[in-house]
Amino acid sequence: MVLTYVVRSEARVEEIMAEAQKAGATILKPAGALPWGGYGGTFADPDGYVWSLGYSAPGTDQPYVE
Repeated sequence: MVLTYVVRSEARVEEIMAEAQKAGATILKPAGALPWGGYGGTFADPDGYVWSLGYSAPGTDQPYVE
């Protein structure tokens, strides 16, 4: 299972990745451009849960986690 967290900017992806690494997460895929046009990265938290962070240009009426 992979937990997905959608954020509002590429900068926020970078911030969360840095916070996660500082808290002991293992970076599995550094933040960067994604093949489908978005921006994101993946890490495993200290408990082993895998998190996928992502950002893409907002569409109309698109909800976000934060």
